[in-house]
Amino acid sequence: MPSITLKMTLHIIYAGIIVSCFLIQGGCSSDSETDTPSAVNYTESGWRSYNAGDYAQALLSFERALNFDGTLADAHNGVGWSHLSLSLNPTLAQESFQNAVQLDASNADAWVGLANVLYLRNKDITDFRAAIRAIDNALQGDAQYLFRHDYRSKADLYAFKASCYYYLGEIQSARQETGKALQIDITNRTAVSLQNLLNR
Repeated sequence: MPSITLKMTLHIIYAGIIVSCFLIQGGCSSDSETDTPSAVNYTESGWRSYNAGDYAQALLSFERALNFDGTLADAHNGVGWSHLSLSLNPTLAQESFQNAVQLDASNADAWVGLANVLYLRNKDITDFRAAIRAIDNALQGDAQYLFRHDYRSKADLYAFKASCYYYLGEIQSARQETGKALQIDITNRTAVSLQNLLNR
């Protein structure tokens, strides 16, 4: 009788070990495969949400991406654009854009974002000068990052530079940049408005 009980107990323990192994193995394989989204997946999801106008969801996705990989420049860029679009925290937006360009100086979109923050902040004339440098860096950056959202062509960037020069009181430079914008797109609203101002 004791030997039967011992055998049953051993079978139960053995069955428990086998079930545990399957559960552990199944859990590990699902974590390493499709159940764990990657930083890149979250970043792509963030841009989809951003382009759909859901900036809060975009911000959440970009922040999740950074939880997986804090060195992903475009996720920092996304955090910056989300904060900028939500008008949440310009300081955090600036910090995010700066992180992005430190990690990837060729990310033209992050340079444009940084230029926007500086332009909007305009504490003093150094912000406009720094914005112009950021736009120049964007124009020299990797073209694959340009024109994904919020601005559509180099005409927008030249018009943006022209606006900075206008507020600096550098009228000749403002005219030159406005001319570059209008050569690319004669209907660019910012450039047309600036041209009207400059011709008064």
